[in-house]
Amino acid sequence: MHCALQIMTSLIYQLPDSLGLLELSESVLAHFEANKQRNRMSCEAGGQLFAQIDNPGKRIKVVDATGPRSTDRRSIFGYVPDRVAEREEIFDSYSRGLHFVGDWHTHRQLQPLPSATDNASMREMVMQSAHDLSGFIMVIVGQACFPGGLCVSFHSKAMSHQLVLVN
Repeated sequence: MHCALQIMTSLIYQLPDSLGLLELSESVLAHFEANKQRNRMSCEAGGQLFAQIDNPGKRIKVVDATGPRSTDRRSIFGYVPDRVAEREEIFDSYSRGLHFVGDWHTHRQLQPLPSATDNASMREMVMQSAHDLSGFIMVIVGQACFPGGLCVSFHSKAMSHQLVLVN
């Protein structure tokens, strides 16, 4: 299933606890579309999400999605990122005024849901990272056209929360 013609200009989600809105830009959605697991033998892909945070508490606009990288370990049911490359991406993006806000990866489901491993790894990332954010975003890219083919969630030290589309 190829959905390139149906990509919206952006998708906007409500963050929990009056944290504002999360916007996934058109270029980020195009990156997700290009990296879907389209058949039984496609390997998982993933990367990091970087955003402009001009007005904290109002809107976080994700404008860049990295990955997959040739140095990542990928299989049909798994994805392990190159952590050294990720740290370099964070420093490079920060120097351009962009903030690391989370990760994305693919699933072979039409409408993806996070696995227990997905939720545990996000909780661990929030706990171990030095950051000023209330939590991190996880986007899982499925095979269906967007927005149905996306699972967008927010993860803090205390909870995981699937985000609601507002546009």
